[in-house]
Order: sequence, then C-alpha cells, then structure tokens
Amino acid sequence: MQPNQQVTFLTDGGEDVRDLPLYLNPQAEHYLDWFHVTMRITVMTQLAKSLRSHDNADLATEVAGELERLKWFLWHGNVFRALQVVADLELDLDVEHAPLEQRKLLKAVTEFGGYIRANASCIPNYGERLRRENG
Repeated sequence: MQPNQQVTFLTDGGEDVRDLPLYLNPQAEHYLDWFHVTMRITVMTQLAKSLRSHDNADLATEVAGELERLKWFLWHGNVFRALQVVADLELDLDVEHAPLEQRKLLKAVTEFGGYIRANASCIPNYGERLRRENG
C-alpha cells in the first residue's frame, strides 16, 4: 500500500476489527458492510414472523413494518432516525409476561441498537454511494 493511496475498508463492524482500519491506514475510509446490516435485520424479521403463532398478528405486522423503516433509514445513512426506530421497537416489545419469541426478538433488537451505535461513524448513505459509483 502506498502512503498516498486511497483505501476503503468494509468490515462486519465486529469489536475485533472495528479499530483495525484506523491502525492500518488512518486516512482510509471505513464502512460497515451492508450485507452484515441486512443479515441482522433479516434475522429480526424472521423472529417477528414467529410472533404470529402466539396470536400476535397485529404486533408481528407492526414490527415487520418498523424493521422495514429501520432498514430504509440505515440504507440512507440516517443513524439518528434508525436508532429512534430501535428505541420504539424496544418499548413495544418489552412487556410483562411476553412470550419467549417476543423476548428473543427484544434481545435481538437491543443488541442491534448497540451494534448500530458502536458503528455509527461507519454507516454511510449507501444509496447515494451506489448512485455515485454507477452514475
């Protein structure tokens, strides 16, 4: 790698690699890989579908819609609004005597919120970057 070479790092945002790009090249761009973001949202969407089996069809539909909003905000680099959606989901899911599936989803949403907060500086406007690269 040349000292003046432009470098872009894509990572999964894990704790073990979060600081590695800065160490390897302090001037490099570092982005959270979209695949890893959507993979986590997909898992939460599947967990939300399991709520239907406990007569929570309305909640399952509402959560699915909120997860789509969350994904849209993150695709457009709006971490602030994405974290608001996470907070709203946590409030909706954190109820007393919730079924196991709902508690699992709450745990996944809470962990995802931490993941997004920890990687906020590495979340670009993916849509804008894609248009620039293809346009």
